Amino acid sequence: MTVLSQTAAEAQKSRADWLGAAIEALKSRGVEAVQITGLARGMGITRGSFYWHFKNREALLDAILAEWRARNTGVMLDALKAARGLDDGLLALFSVWLDHTRFDPALDQAIRDWSRRSDRVAVLARAEDDARIAAISDFLTRFGFDQPEALIRARVIYLTQVSYYALGITETVEERLSYLDPYFQCFLGRSPDRAAAQTYFADYLARLSGAG
Repeated sequence: MTVLSQTAAEAQKSRADWLGAAIEALKSRGVEAVQITGLARGMGITRGSFYWHFKNREALLDAILAEWRARNTGVMLDALKAARGLDDGLLALFSVWLDHTRFDPALDQAIRDWSRRSDRVAVLARAEDDARIAAISDFLTRFGFDQPEALIRARVIYLTQVSYYALGITETVEERLSYLDPYFQCFLGRSPDRAAAQTYFADYLARLSGAG
């Protein structure tokens, strides 16, 4: 690559490109892999391009954490705020967790792995977990549950999903859909509204078809 063409390639790499490459490195190899030189090599450019967008590696790591909070926590909060009822909100939350273009479980797990090596990240991860649980608890309170029952149900809902990711649990489509009623019984104490459940099934199968 000539100096001129390399400079042009570097100019085309945005802050989002660097951040995306850093997140992929974090997810696949851990925080130790988030190194300026390695990322530049992977993108086929010199490391000098990095400093057009970030002051140093710590600034890049801070940007990863901000992106994680905006992406994974933000989408959950938005789904719950828009809920028109218990069934609508809980099914919207399920949809978020199942749609990995909206909620990135690999990024969540990578942050948790990072938190075991960094006290600062551990504090942030705990704060995000607390914020997510609080949002679910507030949602349940909004639609009729009293405290502390709402908080305990929120913990059960959230920690069940976190455990799915942490343990790498996989299920067939048939299994997952067949569990909807039992999960509603566990989480809300009743079955889901039939029409809402049918809409959820149709949307879920449509996403699978589109992904295929």
